[in-house]
Amino acid sequence: MKLTSILFLLVAISLLSFDQAFDLKASMERGKSIYEAQCITCHMAEGEGIPGVFPPLAKAEYLADKNRLVKVVLQGVRGEMNINGTDYNGEMTGFSLSDQETADVLNYICNTWGNKAATIKPADIQPALKAASKNYQPY
Repeated sequence: MKLTSILFLLVAISLLSFDQAFDLKASMERGKSIYEAQCITCHMAEGEGIPGVFPPLAKAEYLADKNRLVKVVLQGVRGEMNINGTDYNGEMTGFSLSDQETADVLNYICNTWGNKAATIKPADIQPALKAASKNYQPY
C-alpha cells in the first residue's frame, strides 16, 4: 500500500511538472475570433490598417517587441510613431482581456499576414506588463 502511494505521488508530480506543448494553432484560432470582435474595425480584415490613421499589423516590424505589444493591447497607446515608414499620431484604448485572450490575439496577429514571431503564452503577459519598453506611451 505504501509503495503504491509513493508511486502514485511520483507519477502525479511528474505530470504536473511536465511542460505540455503549447498549441499555437488553437491559440491563433481563438485569437482570430478576438481580433474580429475587437480589432478589425481599425486594423482591417487583412491587418492593413488605414495609412496615416490606423497602423498596419501586416508585415509590421514593430511586432517584434512582445512586451510593448502586451502593453498596447491591455493599456492602450498614444503619441507619435512611425510604422513601416508612415507616421501616425493617434490613440488606442486598451482592452479588458484575460492573459489567455491577450496571448491568443497576439499569437494571431504576430503569425498572420506575413508576420512570424515567437509564441506568446499566457504566463508571459504579466511579466511583459512590468518590463520596460522603449518609446511606449500608454493611453
